[in-house]
Amino acid sequence: MKEVLEKYAVVSTVKVQWGDMDALQHVNNVVYVRWGETARIDYFRALGFFSSKGEKMKTGIILGFQSVKYIAPVTYPDTIHIGTKTEEIRDDRVVLKSFYYSEKSQKLMAIKTHEVILFDFKTQSKIPVPKELVLQINNLESI
Repeated sequence: MKEVLEKYAVVSTVKVQWGDMDALQHVNNVVYVRWGETARIDYFRALGFFSSKGEKMKTGIILGFQSVKYIAPVTYPDTIHIGTKTEEIRDDRVVLKSFYYSEKSQKLMAIKTHEVILFDFKTQSKIPVPKELVLQINNLESI
């Protein structure tokens, strides 16, 4: 699995909790969405996107679209490694893909698509993806 994960600039790791499972005895679908949120934020933190000073952001990111393709069920106990990469950069958004790998089964379990829109909180409107962000992404992805 190490070789598979090396192709991602950002890898998030989550431990499956007993309470993540539902009545069907596998991890509930909504948990994959939460894990994806963690992976998305980890990715943008790796880009230096969030201020740690607690300052209110003037511009930032919002989630415009998300989908999850479930490939195989995840069960407790397990550790999931989520490799995230930029799939596409459009004028007003960045499309990320996150790939969920099970440590226990050594397999790909799910793929999540995130469309992240750049947003101006003051004007409450989307903004074009800044060229400097494109450069940061290209630098991060050149692993």
